[in-house]
Parts: sequence; C-alpha cells; structure tokens
Amino acid sequence: MAVNTTGNKNLDSMVTGELVLEALDFATKMMKPNGYFVSKLFMGTSFNEIIAFSKKNFVKFNVYKPPASRKDSKESFLICKNLR
Repeated sequence: MAVNTTGNKNLDSMVTGELVLEALDFATKMMKPNGYFVSKLFMGTSFNEIIAFSKKNFVKFNVYKPPASRKDSKESFLICKNLR
C-alpha cells in the first residue's frame, strides 16, 4: 500500500504516518503471534505514535534508514518483530 505523494514533505509524512498506523492496527489483529511487520515511513508528526504502538505490540522494533537513502530524505523503514 502507498499513498500518492504530493511533494509537500509535511503533508506526505502525515498521510503516510496515518496509513502506517492503520496498517499496524490491521496487522496486529490479523497476524499470528511472533509475526513481523515492515513498512516504509516518513519522519513526521505521527512518528512518536507509531513508535509507541510498535513498542506496545511487538517484542522488537527498529527504525532503519538505508545507506542508499539521501541524507536530507525523511524516508525510513519500520521493522517490527515478534507480535506480542
């Protein structure tokens, strides 16, 4: 899943963050225990809420910024392991 980006970094990060939260909520209801969740996200206003949700529902989680990503890009990946 992905939202259409507009080029407005603040708006794009907000809309993408909401999609990530919805996907996390759906995944935690549907996946088996010890399941994994991976999502691309943009650092923004919902970032802390995403981290709190991940911490509550998964044993391990990590926010990863690949070396190929530009330094000024807000792009990162959320990797959650082992659904509680």
